[in-house]
Amino acid sequence: MNQKSIANMYKLLRDLSDVKGIARMTTLCLEAFIETIRQLKCTREEVESLYKEMAQTIRKSQPNIIPLMHLMEFFELDMERYLKPEMDIETVGKLAIQSLEGKILQFKRNAASVTENGLAYIQNRDVIVVHSASTVVTNILIQAKEKLNRRFKVIILDLNPERTRQTFLALQKAGIEHLIIPAHNLSHHIEEATKMFVGAMTITKDKKIIAPVGTAGTVSICRLNGVKVHLFANTLHYSHRNSMDQNIFQAQEEINSSNMDFSLTTHSHDLLSLGFIDHIVSEIGEISEDGDLIIPAKPISRFYNTIKDNEPASDHGSVLPEMSPA
Repeated sequence: MNQKSIANMYKLLRDLSDVKGIARMTTLCLEAFIETIRQLKCTREEVESLYKEMAQTIRKSQPNIIPLMHLMEFFELDMERYLKPEMDIETVGKLAIQSLEGKILQFKRNAASVTENGLAYIQNRDVIVVHSASTVVTNILIQAKEKLNRRFKVIILDLNPERTRQTFLALQKAGIEHLIIPAHNLSHHIEEATKMFVGAMTITKDKKIIAPVGTAGTVSICRLNGVKVHLFANTLHYSHRNSMDQNIFQAQEEINSSNMDFSLTTHSHDLLSLGFIDHIVSEIGEISEDGDLIIPAKPISRFYNTIKDNEPASDHGSVLPEMSPA
């Protein structure tokens, strides 16, 4: 791929993340990879070369897509372990697809467990602030109403029009009381809020959160007013690297306005300290910010279980090791 194609792909991934969220984007990318394998018409040597090029490109995405990177690393380990020199291209393709399907199932199971754990954090008469709500946060709200018959209200901050629309439609369908306001008007409603729910693209080794634009300001307002902030993310979102190594996209735009010329610098995502979060909830339960973060072991193959009974093992957390990738 040339540099222009790579830049376009990174922009597409950012746009997809903004519209669908990082969780849905991760599974969409793996599903697209499976479809690509099915349609490939080339030699085994060409396949390996093309895959290495794609994997290297994903590792340099702006910003890094940590869940996808972890799952691709698990996939690489599977292929290194089970591929044999005598296998033909059709067999290689079948093994690759089987492994990738296992990774998708693993990710969905993790997310479902976070949702299940998150139900305990909604009580009757809660007023919950959300913005650019992640798939997991939206599912927690819906299941709290449908499974537990909790009665609560959601304040939706309008920062991302498409995500606001999706959240509104989901809450409306579930019959959940809600109010949509501009994000900059939160101060007029903060006194009725009881808690805030957020997701994260990445949680880093130095205990920072990479999240949608606007998260840092909203979390700060909530903290200043004593509103507890809850973060929901499965451990595949945890990175072995620091926040400054996550390749957050930075853009500069030349502005010509009112007889003034200046350069405007923007970033694709917010960065905030994990210390601003009151409750950190993963698929294994609540994690204390004061202790070591629990993250996926780097990488451990689940492929044997996948090819044995099509039931890959759930992802295990581990205390943060000293490793450079992802």
